[in-house]
Amino acid sequence: MSRLARSRATAVLPARGARRFRTGPVATVTTLACAALTLAAPVGAQQDPAALFVQVRGNVSVSRPAGATLSASVGGRAWAGDRIDVEPGARAVLLTRTGSRLVVSESTTVPDPRGAGEGELFTHALETLARAASADPAAGSRAALVDPIPDYTTLLRPRNGLSVSSSRPSFAWTSSPDPRYDVMLSRVGDGRPRIFAAGADTVWTLPDSVPELEADTRYVWTVFVGGRLGGRPLPQQEFRVISLMESMELRDRVLEIEQLGLDPAGDGLFLAAVAYRDAGLFYEAREALEGVRAEAPLSPDAYRLLGEVLAGLGDQESARTAFDRAEARSR
Repeated sequence: MSRLARSRATAVLPARGARRFRTGPVATVTTLACAALTLAAPVGAQQDPAALFVQVRGNVSVSRPAGATLSASVGGRAWAGDRIDVEPGARAVLLTRTGSRLVVSESTTVPDPRGAGEGELFTHALETLARAASADPAAGSRAALVDPIPDYTTLLRPRNGLSVSSSRPSFAWTSSPDPRYDVMLSRVGDGRPRIFAAGADTVWTLPDSVPELEADTRYVWTVFVGGRLGGRPLPQQEFRVISLMESMELRDRVLEIEQLGLDPAGDGLFLAAVAYRDAGLFYEAREALEGVRAEAPLSPDAYRLLGEVLAGLGDQESARTAFDRAEARSR
């Protein structure tokens, strides 16, 4: 995970007990998709799973009491009585329904959590995965799509009115044959834009030499291709800096992950991705989920979450691919 993502993971999540979910620009379909979440449950098992895989390293398998055996994957569920087997050097970390951490480095049977309370991190994760199961990547508006045209500069991020956590965000766009760019930035409703020289780079971060952006404030930005003198401005994009309250709530959730003995940038990265999604921070959620996928297989539920995030970012093609992989892994 990048240094920038690691700093975000320790900087900002909703406070315990809060249910401040931001849905983003992703439409929902019928609840039939939600039914897919229960397909992996063993026959006769209690309705709620006993644990959730949050990290998988190496070859890890799950054997159901009825005899079925499947490979473990991040975001997958385990029920009481399941036997988790790990090959030498492999490891799995699970978040139990009671809100505790279960580290598996040798054959282990998942304990029955009935009669105990349910942890809030566990509840948050299941609710987020259930919402992702009803997301439809084909239902987004054309305005939200990111569809770069060759030899034409396109603003990549931030866009679509989405939120960012940093008061000094980074801006990105595609390159053009005339690689000279100036960035124009202003608050929504404020007619005093600021213009910054970005040179030939296609990524630019608000420098320390100027005031940071205000919390809970919307901004618009664009790029002059060829420079402000004689260059053409691209269609503006809007974004929002999260509020101080939202930042504190996110920080609270990160602390919950750390209090379990998990690293939000390591073995707790999947839970951090869930937290970013809940906070409406789709860019951070995508980066975290891609980091998880680079290290371990994703469950159908986790692929649905990735698909929902990608659709919210306007990457409909990649979102469709993620949803297709979720469907394929559910078979």
